[in-house]
Amino acid sequence: MKLTRGLIKADIIAAGQAIEYFEQKNNKDIKNVAAYHLQQAAEKLIKLQIYAALQSTDNKQMFTHDLDKLIAYAEAEKLSLNVPKQIREHVNTITEWEAGSRYDIGFSIRIDTLKKYYEIISEWEKTV
Repeated sequence: MKLTRGLIKADIIAAGQAIEYFEQKNNKDIKNVAAYHLQQAAEKLIKLQIYAALQSTDNKQMFTHDLDKLIAYAEAEKLSLNVPKQIREHVNTITEWEAGSRYDIGFSIRIDTLKKYYEIISEWEKTV
C-alpha cells in the first residue's frame, strides 16, 4: 500500500478548513467533516509508521480504522510508535469519529474539542 505524507496533510487541511467554515457560518454539520478528517489523519500517521518499520504487513491488521487495534498491532510487532499522549488517552473516542461523523445523525462534537485535536494532530504530523 502506498501511503503518502501528502494524503495525511490533505486530511489535516480539510479538517482545518471545516473548522474555519464552522466558525464563519455556524454550520454544525461541517464539524462532522472535521472530525472525520482528524480521525483519518491520526489513522494514517499510525499506519505510515507501521509501513515504514515493517518489510511486510498483515493486511488484516492494517485494513481497519480502529486506532487502538493499529497501535496493538504495532506493539505486537515490537514497534515503537510516535503517538501523542492525548491521542492514546482518547484513542477509542477518536476512532468513533470515522463512522459516527458520517453515518450517525445524532453525532455531535464540540468545536473546542475539534480545535484541540486539530492542533495536536498538526503538531504530531511534523514529528513523524
